[in-house]
Amino acid sequence: MFWLLALVAVLWCGMGALTFWSLRGTTILRANQNASPLESFPKVSIILAARNEEEALPAALQSLLALEYPEIEIVLVDDDSRDRTGAIADEWTRNPAAKGRLKILHNQLLPPNWHGKVHALHLAASTATGEWILATDADMVFHPAILRVAMSCALERGVQFLSIVPELEFGSFWEKVVLPAFAFLITSLFPLHFVNDPKSSRALAAGAFILMKREDLNALGGYARLKNVLIEDLRLAELFKRYGRRIYLAASRGLLHTRMYSSGGEMFEGLSRSAFEGSGFSVPKILGAMFLANLLAVFPWVALIARILRDMRFGGAAWHHPVLLVALAACTLASLVYLPFIRHFRVPVLYVFGLPLATLFYSCVAVNSTFAGILGEGVPWKGRRYRAPDE
Repeated sequence: MFWLLALVAVLWCGMGALTFWSLRGTTILRANQNASPLESFPKVSIILAARNEEEALPAALQSLLALEYPEIEIVLVDDDSRDRTGAIADEWTRNPAAKGRLKILHNQLLPPNWHGKVHALHLAASTATGEWILATDADMVFHPAILRVAMSCALERGVQFLSIVPELEFGSFWEKVVLPAFAFLITSLFPLHFVNDPKSSRALAAGAFILMKREDLNALGGYARLKNVLIEDLRLAELFKRYGRRIYLAASRGLLHTRMYSSGGEMFEGLSRSAFEGSGFSVPKILGAMFLANLLAVFPWVALIARILRDMRFGGAAWHHPVLLVALAACTLASLVYLPFIRHFRVPVLYVFGLPLATLFYSCVAVNSTFAGILGEGVPWKGRRYRAPDE
């Protein structure tokens, strides 16, 4: 027990060093920063798929039409929605600010071997006329300056693919527990230094904001090349980087925000939808990741609490006991490494102790996603079932 806990503490030291190294050079784009002046404004086609987004869509469209960028067109695909999404989109075309800038496509057909969102984005991209394409989601709210700031960053860095991570809004207890931990997991698997290094094969993108050159997207096969994937943002970043295009991932403050999920149950379904695919449909990888995550985040707390209860039962806590001390050290190190993510997402500091609970939650997500993939029944999401592709 002692040596296993000591190993966990050492691993957390390594995680801390990796996290510090990765985050230290993170670019944070801000609404009030002085972006380099643009000599010209390349036309940008903003594409988005909307399925059952009647509550979020008005705020998203309002923010898109208020962008401080002269050359834009917005192509929105109503992806066979079962609510008023399509009607709301049509109503917005009558807004004076939308004249000549907003185009709505209504799609009720999903071809075989396609996933819905990718197909909708494919339809939108096929009608785009801009030099650049901005792929986004129908629940994002933009600051008016974001496109100007992003385009300036892309041109200044000479990249063909720029993605910006949004700020997240939280409502429920489970959102505050799970989503910062999910960001911590992603950052651990995809250190930003590697993502932004052209020499590294690591690639990552946030589907909330992907700005890319249209000629490069078309040359790489477009969304048709990703027709049966769910995590199209990650696969798109991998595709660009694999074929020599420069990609860049930045964080944001005050530029775009969203509430990804409205409840814990919706979050469980949403994360389950892509967890098995994220492992490459590999059961060993899923099991290995679950074991390692629980060893690091859950085991030290279980050992610490069990030791305290044992000592109390047999005559008082022995605070000098080596097992208790190393368990306390591992728990402290885990909390310190995780703390920057809690602070970044602006949730109460006490949620730093929610990492074990988040790990157990995501373990359940992984099991659910894996079983649904193996059994072929798929994971439900917004009225569709998402299954692993046939071999």
